[in-house]
Amino acid sequence: MKVPMVLIVDDEPFLRLPMRNALQAEGFQVHEVDDGLAALTFLRNYPCDLIISDVMMPGMDGFTLCRILRNQEFTRDIPIVITTSLEDVDSIELAYQIGVADFITKPVNWHLLGYRIRYVLRASNTAKAFVSQEWELLCARLEIIRRLGRAVEYRDNESGAHVQRMSHYAALLGKQVGLSEEEQQLLLEASALHDVGKIGIPDSILLKPGKLTEQEFAVMKTHTVLGGELLDRDPSLLMRTCHDIALTHHERWDGHGYPRGLAGTEIPLLGRISTLADVFDALTSKRPYKEPWCVEDAVNEICNQSGTIFDPSLVEAFVAVLPEIRAIKESFPDH
Repeated sequence: MKVPMVLIVDDEPFLRLPMRNALQAEGFQVHEVDDGLAALTFLRNYPCDLIISDVMMPGMDGFTLCRILRNQEFTRDIPIVITTSLEDVDSIELAYQIGVADFITKPVNWHLLGYRIRYVLRASNTAKAFVSQEWELLCARLEIIRRLGRAVEYRDNESGAHVQRMSHYAALLGKQVGLSEEEQQLLLEASALHDVGKIGIPDSILLKPGKLTEQEFAVMKTHTVLGGELLDRDPSLLMRTCHDIALTHHERWDGHGYPRGLAGTEIPLLGRISTLADVFDALTSKRPYKEPWCVEDAVNEICNQSGTIFDPSLVEAFVAVLPEIRAIKESFPDH
């Protein structure tokens, strides 16, 4: 079993020595430094499982060190224990606000120190295990989403590239209108299931090469509701986003879309983005009932429908990133 490494940061050698002795007696590896800069240098070069830092130090105090460590990716998750003679409530509150795991007042009870450190390490390891399990679950969900998206395309007799193009168009538009990187990734993954409800549409309608009758089109429109129902039970942010996009990607800015006739900003932003991305790819792709439009004609049609089908601000964003849109189209050609 790996022996935990503890870094002691304190400018007083007569305090570091008994702490080192107490921790080594408890079976920990220990390294000690006398200031924050030396701690940062050590952490850039060596692994560490826990940091014990004094607060009142020359040059860089313990609170400043903690802030720096919490803002660096390679030290962000290392638990930090603060030792100080400060006992005012404001100092304790500040310590916890900036991410300190525990707060030990001086004089330190050397007998209890080992118990406190082991408790903090156990809590940290439990949190890391939970994050790891959450990540594995997210990866499994994403794989299911990708497979479902491909399954819908294969049944719909499409090339298999529609989902990739449409998802990347959507993520690019999201970036252009100021979505965070996390939101862009969420949009990239969730938009893959925009047509999942087509699983419930009969082949006689879904695969019909000609124009649908009024009754057939009414059935086809139910794929939005079916998709929403398929994705409605999962409380995760990813699946809620999948649900919103599947349900709203045929709504229109003017309120004449389906299934609920939402208008303007009543339609979720990610749904509005997915609508534009989906229509552009549909226009520029070959289908059994039509030849592909050229990009210029498709862009003109989208601009003409600004304020009716599409959110005008998204149309502006789309035109602004047209070179990148073309690059995405070329990256995912039809087979």
